[in-house]
Amino acid sequence: MQARLSSGHRSLRGLASTWTRTLGYHGPATMNDPAIPTDTLDRLKAIVGPRGYIADEAGKAAYLNDERDMFHGLSPLVLRPASTGEVAAIVTLCSEARVGIVPQGGNTGLVGGSVPTRSGSEVVVSLARMNKVRELDAINYTMTVEAGCVLAEVQTAAREASRLFPLSLAAEGSCQIGGNLSTNAGGTAVLRYGNAKDLVLGLEVVLASGEIWNGLRRLRKDNTGYDLKQLFLGAEGSLGVVTAAVLKLFPLPADCATALVAMPDVHAAPRLLAMLREVSGDTITTFEYMHRACLDVLAAYTDLADPFDEPYQHYALVELTSSRRDADLHPLLERALESAFEDGVAVNAVIASSGAQAKRLWRMRESLPEAQKNLGAGIKFDVSVPVSRVPEFILRATKFCEEAIEGARVVAFGHIGDGNVHFNLMQPEAADVASFLARGTEITTRVYDITAELDGSFSAEHGIGMLKKHELERYKSPIELQLMRTLKQTLDPHNIMNPGKVL
Repeated sequence: MQARLSSGHRSLRGLASTWTRTLGYHGPATMNDPAIPTDTLDRLKAIVGPRGYIADEAGKAAYLNDERDMFHGLSPLVLRPASTGEVAAIVTLCSEARVGIVPQGGNTGLVGGSVPTRSGSEVVVSLARMNKVRELDAINYTMTVEAGCVLAEVQTAAREASRLFPLSLAAEGSCQIGGNLSTNAGGTAVLRYGNAKDLVLGLEVVLASGEIWNGLRRLRKDNTGYDLKQLFLGAEGSLGVVTAAVLKLFPLPADCATALVAMPDVHAAPRLLAMLREVSGDTITTFEYMHRACLDVLAAYTDLADPFDEPYQHYALVELTSSRRDADLHPLLERALESAFEDGVAVNAVIASSGAQAKRLWRMRESLPEAQKNLGAGIKFDVSVPVSRVPEFILRATKFCEEAIEGARVVAFGHIGDGNVHFNLMQPEAADVASFLARGTEITTRVYDITAELDGSFSAEHGIGMLKKHELERYKSPIELQLMRTLKQTLDPHNIMNPGKVL
């Protein structure tokens, strides 16, 4: 097959979506007699005032149901504090009364970590009203923000100061920075900038006792004992309530080159990534994998067109960025891809010749989660393995799934520049959904076993929440679990912080 390189592509348009109910659905719930005494609820309402709580069922609904429609919790009260002081007063009272607290950001999580359980004994504490940028220090390349700031607004505030906050993910228009940090969110720029925890210099946290830890330090060097902030990053609100953070900023990209690359096989993906890192001087920011099934889904259910004249089986969305205006990334990417053709790790490519074309290529990757819902029910995985082992994982997991369920469709894509694969097994056409989902435990166990055999993780960026607690017990070592329980008991002795999640 002759390799080709072109500078443009056909127009990619539109998006269609439906909702797919996936494994783990718990059904709707209603609140009868509250499990929390009325006088305690009244005292909590008094802390935040009339504008700071929601008690009616219709108003609470958005806070009690998760993004995937899998978990439906119960709570007599949603609290919306406007300050760290109010959060501290809430937690102090809940600690005294032994009332559970569910810290909540934008409620865009995918594992049930941001909604209450069905016990009715927890209050939801939404940080949405705490949405101020407290300080932006462009010289120090830092921004201090409250936990309720929407991620897209944080990005915009940084950009207006000619700076970049690089965390980027599909829910950025509604997710909040507190939730991003509490789940250690990943996204499309991890390859270059790291996960959410790598973008934090300091935190402000309300502890389970109600005390406020002010760790909002803007220092890049602070070697004064334990790095306490790391305890709360990725803890999913189970150790305390993150109320503010000092975030790292970076220079704005001044040059960018984006391409969709067709590869001869999945084994070529990590080899192409390694080549691009070397040839580009490590200016590569994005390396997103898509299997042929992804383009078929887009073609069938959206107006997004295949930019190539012939189908290929494996693709990578590649982007180079630099803060240098004279970086000449477009010709650099062309040269790198020509070398990739010669080495046999690429067989075709389209390079965006304008910002609009780059956005259209990005829409192919960004539209996938919605588009695949049209395929029906799915058993979905968010796993990571060492980058060099990504091909083996995809091949082994696909072989098992296709043999286990005849006619099932595998849709694999993800941030494999950092080893993160979103591996989705979709129901056979016209299959009985209940029968398909009944195989969920069997399928999940084997796919996670394959992940573990490759030194991987069963949760790359979505967290544990309620959905994956059993996997944590199965795949974490006894010493790891004991250390986690010891931390939980020490920091939250009454188990009021997001009870029923993670551990």
